[in-house]
Amino acid sequence: MLYCDICGAPIEGQPYIIKLDNAVLHVCRRCAASYGAVSASAAAEPQRRVAPPPPPRRAPAPKRAADRYEVVEEYAEVIKRARESMGLSREALASYIGVKESVLRRVESGQLVPDVQLARKLEKALGVKLLVPAQQGEAATGAPAKRELTLGDVAEVRDEE
Repeated sequence: MLYCDICGAPIEGQPYIIKLDNAVLHVCRRCAASYGAVSASAAAEPQRRVAPPPPPRRAPAPKRAADRYEVVEEYAEVIKRARESMGLSREALASYIGVKESVLRRVESGQLVPDVQLARKLEKALGVKLLVPAQQGEAATGAPAKRELTLGDVAEVRDEE
């Protein structure tokens, strides 16, 4: 016995086949009348269930852009200088690149380091260079790599005697 794909009621006789939001459904007479007209040929078709196509294979994800690039140290001054030299207000630049004015203000003040996507938008809009390859950035500064804070750096270890 077949059941209606919409209301779950048992279907007497041949099911009505309707298309609802690109889904082909087998429904009862009442649901067919409620959800759309059905051609006589569709109602007379024998029931066929078609297996969905297999999902497409995904290629392995390439390295993320954030892993390959980093923002230059003096990004805040570079952005502010370039914006002012072009005669743009923060509000105008923010609207042009599609971010809130408060985000741009925080970037210009150095409180927020822009991600790679935002840095690219700023580079394009202002004609400045904000991104450098990650290896080049570390070698150019000559400074040791930044070390993350660990639990051992902040915890005080006591000897139990």
